[in-house]
Amino acid sequence: MIFAGGVPIKVGETVIGAVGVSGGTGKQDQGVAEAAAQAFARG
Repeated sequence: MIFAGGVPIKVGETVIGAVGVSGGTGKQDQGVAEAAAQAFARG
């Protein structure tokens, strides 16, 4: 992780997008971004 709140979205090893979250603490932002990326991956 380079910046808290930013999570890449990948298909295989190819980055196809990202989720970025800001507004809370770094830990909060990261948790929300990871949850959003997981939801996207589930479809």
